[in-house]
Amino acid sequence: MADLHNTRAPIAPAEAGRDVAKTTFAAGAVLAAFGVASCCALPIALGALGISSAGLFAIAELVGPYQLYVLAAAVICLLGTVLLLWRQRRARACGVAGPCSRPVLDRFTYVTVVLAFGLLALTFWMEPPL
Repeated sequence: MADLHNTRAPIAPAEAGRDVAKTTFAAGAVLAAFGVASCCALPIALGALGISSAGLFAIAELVGPYQLYVLAAAVICLLGTVLLLWRQRRARACGVAGPCSRPVLDRFTYVTVVLAFGLLALTFWMEPPL
């Protein structure tokens, strides 16, 4: 008897490699954006919400001297993530990748990209690091 529940094609090694790269870039972008925002924007925003931000001092002290480099790393990671997402979506639309999508990783990546963009926007809105 045929197994009707397992109709999903196996994930190709190239597709799995793109998923790993995409997730790594997204995690790097959100961590770098958090580092940039921990100096000035996050303490102000959290204080406005009534949340203590005393724990951010250690991160701000560590990242403070290298804030422009961390900002550049955040932007590079965001651009890499968006490029990989765009290429993957385009390949799926053209039918090259087939039904090899991983919706959980895609959702995680979209959430982290939005969070990283939000942290960088908050940083530039409150106090630009440049």
